[in-house]
Amino acid sequence: MQKVKNDYAAWMELGPGGLPANVGGWLITTALRPFARRDPLRVDGTSGNGLHWQLEHRPGPRPSIAPYPIPHRQLNDRGTHALIERLTAAVTAEALSDRPFHLERSRFERRGEALHLSDLSSASPWISRTKGEIVHVHETEGSMHVVLQPDDAQTVISAGWGELHPLAGRPVFGLPESYVFLYAPRDSDDAGRIEHIIHRATATSTI
Repeated sequence: MQKVKNDYAAWMELGPGGLPANVGGWLITTALRPFARRDPLRVDGTSGNGLHWQLEHRPGPRPSIAPYPIPHRQLNDRGTHALIERLTAAVTAEALSDRPFHLERSRFERRGEALHLSDLSSASPWISRTKGEIVHVHETEGSMHVVLQPDDAQTVISAGWGELHPLAGRPVFGLPESYVFLYAPRDSDDAGRIEHIIHRATATSTI
């Protein structure tokens, strides 16, 4: 019983995201654990595990990731308030540009705003799967989820900047194979690389 209580407390400490922050939400995420991917570093159906486009490797080890499918969060190396604001501003800037994007509530986090493609008729297959959602920032730590072209997703993962969501590619959950968790920035250099990834995601969101 104490182990169950500790697990519930650890889950609650992650903060809100995707499920009700109560026992019911914890029971759902616990039931989803068996469906989690065995290898979060390999995108199925891609041309390889190398670099598909020029992206510098992230220095240092990957952060530790909480063992829950929802919310999908990291446990260390969280971003500062200033860095989180910088990434949030970068996403907002995409929506305020003259390009076909807008902000609306994230359908996956069920809270907070996400960048969406405005015209789904022009959406790439991986963006069609998400009903237009491209990227959202997790305000509690600065990590984010982004939908990338599959080979780009493998590049980001191989270069150490992220990993797949545990439920990515599971049709019943509506997440495309290339639904990537980007690690939170540790410094300004990290934030710059992440902004580059965001730009790549928006540039490849249409056909």
